[in-house]
Amino acid sequence: MDNITFEQLPQAVSMLIEKVGQLADKVEKVLGNTGQRQERRLLTLDDVATLLNKSSSTIYAMTSDKRIPYHKRGNKLYFFENEIIAWIEQGGTSGTGNEEEFNKRLEALRGSKRRKPDSLKTGGM
Repeated sequence: MDNITFEQLPQAVSMLIEKVGQLADKVEKVLGNTGQRQERRLLTLDDVATLLNKSSSTIYAMTSDKRIPYHKRGNKLYFFENEIIAWIEQGGTSGTGNEEEFNKRLEALRGSKRRKPDSLKTGGM
């Protein structure tokens, strides 16, 4: 290591600070912020729709069926990025079950739909 003169000290300290910052960034990437409090970034409905490549109405339907993590205050829906990412990592399952179970329940509801008797459809006797 070279001997640093008094005149070179400010430049050396500046370079050292830069290197420590780079090192901290690399450590943070490797550890994935584990052990630190992760910040909860708030996402809008449009942000979630873009992230999942779905329409806003699909996201509304998913919240209605409790298939996606969300929070609601009054008429407003809130999503947290870390919860959505965790939900994706778990295979997109949350709440009432997976999509296959949802589709089975949907088919059961469609099959049990009651229809008017033909005698009532014509309007007369």
